[in-house]
Amino acid sequence: MKKEKDKKKKRDQKQAASQAARQDAQPAEDSRPLDYFLSVAGGKWKLRILWALHQESPARYRALRSRVPGITDMMLSQSLRELTEDGLLLREQYEEIPPRVEYALSPAGASLAALLEQVAAWERQARR
Repeated sequence: MKKEKDKKKKRDQKQAASQAARQDAQPAEDSRPLDYFLSVAGGKWKLRILWALHQESPARYRALRSRVPGITDMMLSQSLRELTEDGLLLREQYEEIPPRVEYALSPAGASLAALLEQVAAWERQARR
């Protein structure tokens, strides 16, 4: 029982530190657009998750994990949480037994996915 409380306390502390770091990283309104983009979609996994949802949406956690090779459970859950908080994903939890949660692109996420289509087109052309 004590171990569970300690684990929860450490997890809560990590989450609070992570949120504080992300808030500090938020650019001022007059910052360059790239700064904002990187603060919400940067990193190794977020664009891959957005691409996977662009390919097939909505998707459940396990489906996303299989579509994003190499991602750990911790990074997937953290990235999904951050993308949802930043308004790029929608999370729908169904009141069923067993519980079901699905993720889909929000309108902002879909507009970003359109840019990823352009990146994919560039990649195809550049590899010729």
